[in-house]
Amino acid sequence: MKKVNIVSKISILLVLFSSMFYFGCKKDRIQEKTLNSYDSPDSYLDSKQPEEQTREIDSTGTGPIQGNQGTKIWGTDPHSCFRYLTDTTTVYFPYTLKLVELYKPKDMIYYRMPTVASGKILRTGGEIRLRAFKNSKELAIKTNASCQMKIELKNPVQESGMKVFYGFTNGAGRPDWTESTGTFTPISTGYEGYTKQFGWINCDAFADSSSSATVSLSSSVDELTNIRFFIYIPKTKTVMEVYNTVSENIPTGSDIKIIGIAMQGSNLFYFYNAQKLTASTTVEVEMQATSDPQLTQLLDGL
Repeated sequence: MKKVNIVSKISILLVLFSSMFYFGCKKDRIQEKTLNSYDSPDSYLDSKQPEEQTREIDSTGTGPIQGNQGTKIWGTDPHSCFRYLTDTTTVYFPYTLKLVELYKPKDMIYYRMPTVASGKILRTGGEIRLRAFKNSKELAIKTNASCQMKIELKNPVQESGMKVFYGFTNGAGRPDWTESTGTFTPISTGYEGYTKQFGWINCDAFADSSSSATVSLSSSVDELTNIRFFIYIPKTKTVMEVYNTVSENIPTGSDIKIIGIAMQGSNLFYFYNAQKLTASTTVEVEMQATSDPQLTQLLDGL
């Protein structure tokens, strides 16, 4: 009888130890799934965007007008090339131009306007947004072959083969670019070109992508959903936003800089990683607390 009792006690102890082990492991698994959560940084990024500048084109249509960062814009010739956005009524001078200038990678990040066209990276000489208004009504450029506006983008370094790209919102609701037949010609101060439409205008060329790789982002400590991730490629001055934690194709051999930005309430967090991309890779993310001056300094140094 004693032997039976001993066996029973041993069995009970085994069950207890198994339960403790099971629930201990289960508790560990639950704890492993508790990740740091973040808020979207969009409001912060919006607050850092370069201002939209307002300039007046007078009744003679003379130019150029000049932006804060050196962009120059001339009126159309002939002067009858403008119409209201909602109808075909011809609009004449004077009218108001509104200009956004994005020459620095920092400003492209603030505006979330990456230089990637349909998944292919672009080498960029700068991008602007140009809009026109008459008595608060938005205008468009007529589609006549002769209707276009001359623009100059300021850039201390010029490259050949740059084209005019126009910005649009793609089917995923993200900014994208489409190549036009227009070109940007290198001049001593930057690039000279012509636009046939208002909106986002980019001075670009497709970057070499004969051999490419991707960057995947993962984390064992942070929930990545609300974090905005960007990759900057200094050689081509390309800004890429990483959607759904996997980048578009990047030329192998590129030096890249990965930036993550997020908020927790009013507190700012960031991630930064710099490396040479030799093959597709996964980068482990761990966000760190930062301040606006510190993050601004980092983005200024890209």
